[in-house]
Amino acid sequence: MRVRLSTPLNAPPEWVAAQLQSTAVFRHIAAPLVLFRPTCGTPWPAHWSPGDLQLQMRLLGLLPMGSQTVRISIEPSAQAGGWPTLRDNGEGALMRRWDHRITLQPLPDGHTLYTDDIDVVARHLPWLMTPLSGAFAQVFYRHRQRRWCQLAARRAAAPMADPLRQQRAFDHLLAAFDRDAGAPPATRWRWLEAAHVLGQSTLSLHWRSHRVMLRYALQLRDLREAGGQVQRLALVPLGHLLARLPIGNTGRARVSALAPMAPQPHITRLINEALAAASLPPLNIWQKMAVAHDLHAQAAINSRAIG
Repeated sequence: MRVRLSTPLNAPPEWVAAQLQSTAVFRHIAAPLVLFRPTCGTPWPAHWSPGDLQLQMRLLGLLPMGSQTVRISIEPSAQAGGWPTLRDNGEGALMRRWDHRITLQPLPDGHTLYTDDIDVVARHLPWLMTPLSGAFAQVFYRHRQRRWCQLAARRAAAPMADPLRQQRAFDHLLAAFDRDAGAPPATRWRWLEAAHVLGQSTLSLHWRSHRVMLRYALQLRDLREAGGQVQRLALVPLGHLLARLPIGNTGRARVSALAPMAPQPHITRLINEALAAASLPPLNIWQKMAVAHDLHAQAAINSRAIG
């Protein structure tokens, strides 16, 4: 039996894709209807990765529902330039098949159409239990999508889109790249990839990220990477003019300049840490503003309370 549900989220696809990688977000949106726990006391991984994870389920945290194998894989989008599909082709004590796909489609104004597509077949008495399982899937995924909408609304209410915060977080990533001068190139490239993903929506930051990438490629004498960065510098103005930006793309020469990408866990982690570090200016700056301009200080206090 197939169940398909969609809902618009007040958040861009790159944000939703980043949240999808988090097991903490998965537990949050499933609760309190269904609580999951890894078997044998295994700790939760921070992020999903391709492969199997054995979980125990409890309805409302009380009624045991048996074990479930979550089998994660990533499938390419059926549409050119679309976001990849997250798939859980699992099974469990009650279900012979629980094939769940999550797809994301960008909507106008930075919103996302989020879709759950589930195919269920019960393990026991399928003629009776499969329709009942489909009805439960309707309830469960509607609950999850309501929780997604709440998360997206909270994100929209927070200063996540503050351009000054984005600038500070971008600067934080480049400063970390500079401080990491003795690290291997593969490690240092991660800072620049994270800066590209974070700053891609702003022309000046997007241009700057490729300029730093070009300089570093020349420093490494990596002619292939340097040539790719020259091409991308030429494409940056056109991409912003046409609003054709491959969101989540790392900006490296080794990946297609036109391919949207779901941020990898290490990229998401670096960006989240940079945003956290950039959530407020340093305290001494606030203090100086308070001394110099009482009105500005009050506005700053209000802004801090909202954040």
